[in-house]
Amino acid sequence: MAEPALNFESVSFAWDAAHPLLEEVSLAIAPNECVAMVGRNGAGKSTLFKLACGLLKPARGRIDVGGLHTANARAPQLARQVALMFQEPERQICQDRVAAEVGFAPRLAGLDAGEVSRRVAHALEVTGLSDREDAHPLDLNAGERRLLTLASLIAQDTALILLDEPTRDFDAPQLERFEAWMSAAQRDGRAMLFISHDFDFVARHACRVLHLSDGVIVANGPAHEVLRHPDLQDHSLMAAPTLPALCLALNLPVCAQLDAFEQQWRERFR
Repeated sequence: MAEPALNFESVSFAWDAAHPLLEEVSLAIAPNECVAMVGRNGAGKSTLFKLACGLLKPARGRIDVGGLHTANARAPQLARQVALMFQEPERQICQDRVAAEVGFAPRLAGLDAGEVSRRVAHALEVTGLSDREDAHPLDLNAGERRLLTLASLIAQDTALILLDEPTRDFDAPQLERFEAWMSAAQRDGRAMLFISHDFDFVARHACRVLHLSDGVIVANGPAHEVLRHPDLQDHSLMAAPTLPALCLALNLPVCAQLDAFEQQWRERFR
């Protein structure tokens, strides 16, 4: 059995012991899995991400990333195993040129100049930013800055990718490009864990959904089950994903793609 790309064993974390942000959280993400995490703001999702990539250390429990125990691993070791996209791209941009930003992690990893250039060119092509390589990152629009952080993750080339609200700034073409990358990354065997409040997006891409509420995982299962569970929706005051909810209301098989829904709807009236 393959070693998990990410493994939490009874992990707890708190800034103040009287108000824990995570309590006894256990989870495992396998290679090639695309897993979503949902829950209200303040549930502990971003804290869990920071723990997963070593930016925070747990108060109790153990976290392993690609076989590395995060409490003992050094930052450069973890950077070769896991990459994180922040919720606000501006918080992780640190260079004054797009190409320099994309090449930052590979350079820190000690790769030679030729390999860094190859990774930068590939990442800019995938994200559609090849013609912006000399631009200042803060001169990009919001969607382009999000794509820039994606390009940096692509160049970092890790087995585990963490994405915090990755689609929030995209227009329709940018979202299409991003979703194409997600599908390709999963085919390449990457493990992905992403946070999103866009439940249609979750339903399209997640093979499994973790529902975090008040620092505890209250549901862990297939997307079509977790997202449509009526008690869970009432518990967290979150609306069901649009298409799956509509399918249920119309007594149609649950689906997450528009073309599949259209076909089912047409067949209903034949």
